[in-house]
Amino acid sequence: MKKKQRVPQQVKPPASKSEQNISLLSSSPKKAKTNSPKSGSPDRKNQELKKYQVEATKLKIQQKHGGITTQGQKQLALLEAKINALQGKVAGKSDSEKQASTDKKSENVSEKTKVEDKDKAATDKKDKANQKVVSPEEKAADIKKQKFLKKYPVAEKLISGIAQEAKNPEILKKLLENFKNLGFKYNTKNKSDTTNDTSYERLLQGNLEGDCQTLARAFKAVAEGYFGIKGIKVDDSESSIKKPFLTEGDKTIDSSVEPNCDNGKKWFFQNHYWAVWNGQVFDILFDRNEKPQVDMVKEKQSVKSSLMPEEHYFETQSGKIVYPNQGKYLTGELQTFEKLTKFLEEMSKTSPQDIDKIVTQIKSLYAKGGDRNSDFEGLMQDIEKKRVNQASLGRKKAPV
Repeated sequence: MKKKQRVPQQVKPPASKSEQNISLLSSSPKKAKTNSPKSGSPDRKNQELKKYQVEATKLKIQQKHGGITTQGQKQLALLEAKINALQGKVAGKSDSEKQASTDKKSENVSEKTKVEDKDKAATDKKDKANQKVVSPEEKAADIKKQKFLKKYPVAEKLISGIAQEAKNPEILKKLLENFKNLGFKYNTKNKSDTTNDTSYERLLQGNLEGDCQTLARAFKAVAEGYFGIKGIKVDDSESSIKKPFLTEGDKTIDSSVEPNCDNGKKWFFQNHYWAVWNGQVFDILFDRNEKPQVDMVKEKQSVKSSLMPEEHYFETQSGKIVYPNQGKYLTGELQTFEKLTKFLEEMSKTSPQDIDKIVTQIKSLYAKGGDRNSDFEGLMQDIEKKRVNQASLGRKKAPV
């Protein structure tokens, strides 16, 4: 069997360098083409980024000066979302994924803006519903209040903490409380028991001094002049006592002043005033809602007597005498006083020469104050004993 003979292949010699160059030239295009940036290329992204940044800057300037609209705010939010996406906030994703992410963010921002707009609209609607329409009458009342405060600056302190919409009882309760914290100086010698007295105006203008009537009228002035509360009484029989009386020594709103009778144990007043509204009592001097418990004098005018330190006294309905002594008052028992008076009448018949001395002794004991009943009893016993002894000696010396 004959073997198949192989025909040797001719090996083509390698092309020369000149031939290689000619081949390359023949395969390249005759004229280079200029390609515009494709979508998603870096150049296109930069152009979009610059465009968004310019638009966003304009909107931010409007926002800074308060001239941006709601639509402008939405547009700014969308632009910022796109700028963030183009700057690589979604790094590692393809262009399509980045665009999808940008669109998603834009949708979220848009949805958030819609919710905020809806909430704002609801709030505005609620505020509008709650907004009170001010009537001409209310405007006039407000102007009147401002004029009142301008005329009486102290009233600013007295209305402090009182809500405009509060009910009258609540207003008056708080007003009474505010007088306590005013820094008022109680002047027991103040004379304001006249219908034309204006000491309350001086108080409201800054002179924080006066008496019970000054306070009551100032209370009424603020309640009526500022809060418009009518029907407050301060001068009638329901809101005043216009005769002298004795009462317990309660503290006043001026803690520096002690009660003026029996060394701080009692008060003796020539009169007293408070305010009354709808039957409710407002005693401003004593900061309470009740009338004082009193022991009235029988007569408004005092009674003269040489036995008293200042030679006059008042007699009360409970059987006491009240008499002045060095700017204060003291009390004693009427029964003891009447007994002393009767004793002196008898002594004037038997020992008239001793009367002046006895009167001086009695007057001295009354000036000391306090419970002197036993001292008076002892004095009368000593005088009577001395009188009896003198009478006995006189009988012995008499001729038989």
